[in-house]
Amino acid sequence: MNAQAKPQLFELISTHGLALSPWCWHVRMALAHKGIDAEIIQGRFTEKDRLLSPGGKSYPLLKASDGNIFTDSNDIVFYLEELTPDPTLFPGGESGRAHYRFLHRYMQTILFPTFAKMIVKDIPDLLDGEDKAYFVSSREARFGKPLAEVCAGRDEMRPLLNLQLDPFRKAMAPGGFVNGTTPAMSDFLLFGVLQWARVSSDYPLIEDDDVISPWMETMLDLFDGLGRSVPARKAN
Repeated sequence: MNAQAKPQLFELISTHGLALSPWCWHVRMALAHKGIDAEIIQGRFTEKDRLLSPGGKSYPLLKASDGNIFTDSNDIVFYLEELTPDPTLFPGGESGRAHYRFLHRYMQTILFPTFAKMIVKDIPDLLDGEDKAYFVSSREARFGKPLAEVCAGRDEMRPLLNLQLDPFRKAMAPGGFVNGTTPAMSDFLLFGVLQWARVSSDYPLIEDDDVISPWMETMLDLFDGLGRSVPARKAN
């Protein structure tokens, strides 16, 4: 990297400063993996106007040291890989990128919607005032029903969630990580969603005897405990 200003990462937070986006989390892990020191600029749900000046409309947004703007988490991580090729986020080169692209799409269309239907009603408790009102109205419009109704059958959704997580378990079996013997971008992708759930809700999505549980503990400890620096939500 040149001697220009640090890159800036704009990320979403709760009213009281908890990082609340799975996609921001997996970018944070990618930055740490690369050893890139970025300035973190945090904004709440109702502060998205701060993204308009750099040229974005949603979190995360990365303003690179050279002034280029990246407004999608995929674009950000692929840019980081080009910027600092070693250590790689995608072991295996193009096959590693393809593996990640597949899992990212699977996460967006299959797994994340299930997570959301199980914990979304808990998130307003982390928000105040305009942020809370915005979140509730926008998510109820998205789901077409009150958030309490969205999560009403979450206990019955556990078998579906376990089934949807099984590909990640199978990937972890040979070497301990989704990527194999060392964590990389595919691990950070799953971590981002689980970290979002861990911070946002006290509802237990992963059983203690699930192989994902020790994997998650290892991921929380990476990069001097980056993930663990934000506490898990505790039951009231």
